[in-house]
Amino acid sequence: MDNRFQKLKNGIVLAELGGYGDGKFCAVHGRGAALVMLGTYIVDDDEVDYPKEFVLRRKRPGYLDYLKKNIAIAAESGAPVGVSVVSIDDVDNIDFLLAAQKAGADYLSYCAHSTMEMFMDTATSSAMLLKENQEHLKRFTGRLLERLSLPLIFKIGAFDNDDAAAAVELLIREGISAFHINIERCSEGWKGLQFLQEIKRQSIFIIASGGIKDEKFAERILEYGADAAAIGTAAVKDPEICGRIQEIIRNK
Repeated sequence: MDNRFQKLKNGIVLAELGGYGDGKFCAVHGRGAALVMLGTYIVDDDEVDYPKEFVLRRKRPGYLDYLKKNIAIAAESGAPVGVSVVSIDDVDNIDFLLAAQKAGADYLSYCAHSTMEMFMDTATSSAMLLKENQEHLKRFTGRLLERLSLPLIFKIGAFDNDDAAAAVELLIREGISAFHINIERCSEGWKGLQFLQEIKRQSIFIIASGGIKDEKFAERILEYGADAAAIGTAAVKDPEICGRIQEIIRNK
């Protein structure tokens, strides 16, 4: 496992939030967090039903300038900065993450957690986790690891499809050692917490998210095996939640 992930141990992460998570949002809402995530950005030529500032055109010369600006602003939070992306084209994903790496990001993330029709039709994002598409997943993962030098996170939804657990095992065999897993919610007895425990039996770093609203929810996710807890929706409503919970957990 990349030692750079150990810096995030017991950390609170401001999750990537398409439509919200630009540099300014991260700077304000991620203050005091262990990591802030920019994105998720979609790289695409066509119009998609997604906030326009988070859809970047393919081969766009402005990738680098855009990312430099937003990474610098996000870093005002005092936290390391990650960048998340998804596209229907593997080359676009790699090009964008290479640009993020060059622009000064600290961590990179591929979002395999979208069930939008455009991704399901092209065997990308969460559709890549399906058993029939896992050879594609294997090839894509190899290309990512070959080209990128920064710590890489795969974001998945625990219940996006029935093959998610098997896909995680494949990704680990191929060299992925860090995952952001959305377990949907973290109430006691929820099956997502059991999923988290099962996955954690392997030597990987897990950021987990799903309905964290206070320190008790964050602590529960950590107790069930997560190494860090990610907050998304609650941070939109409460700009100080990440820093507040981080301080409580670190003091303990």
